[in-house]
Amino acid sequence: MALTDEAIKALPENPDKMVASVGKDTLLSVAESKTGTTGNISDYQFITVGGQRNSPVNSSANSIDASHKTSGGWGANIPGLKTWNIAYTGLHVIDDKGLEILEYAYRNSHQVFVKITYKDGSYQTGWAYVTQFNKDNNYNAVETVSVTLTGQGAISEVTKAE
Repeated sequence: MALTDEAIKALPENPDKMVASVGKDTLLSVAESKTGTTGNISDYQFITVGGQRNSPVNSSANSIDASHKTSGGWGANIPGLKTWNIAYTGLHVIDDKGLEILEYAYRNSHQVFVKITYKDGSYQTGWAYVTQFNKDNNYNAVETVSVTLTGQGAISEVTKAE
């Protein structure tokens, strides 16, 4: 017995609409060209890096010792300089332009403009150097690539989709 359209519309729905973000829907892209002069994100043409498995954005601040004699014998620390990086891992996809741009940037110490796009269309951007570019060609597995992108300056706050 098949459900009718009316029966399908009558099925209950969970009133809690909070849904976690799924990592598979977050993508790393790299700018392949700049077409405008306004300084806006729309001036850049981005290409998604193919074969992605993981691209975590890691942010940290170094710890500065702010301990003093009257702190009751306890250490105190404050955050210092902040840094960020992206530790991309993925499959080595032949003729992938995004991966070619990252390898070129590594070999030539060229900064890249990267964009992390989330499922809802929001994104973060930043300039980075490619400080590691590794290929793993195990004899009984697919060839993989791991790339470390080390941020130069701040990564943007999450920007809502336009």
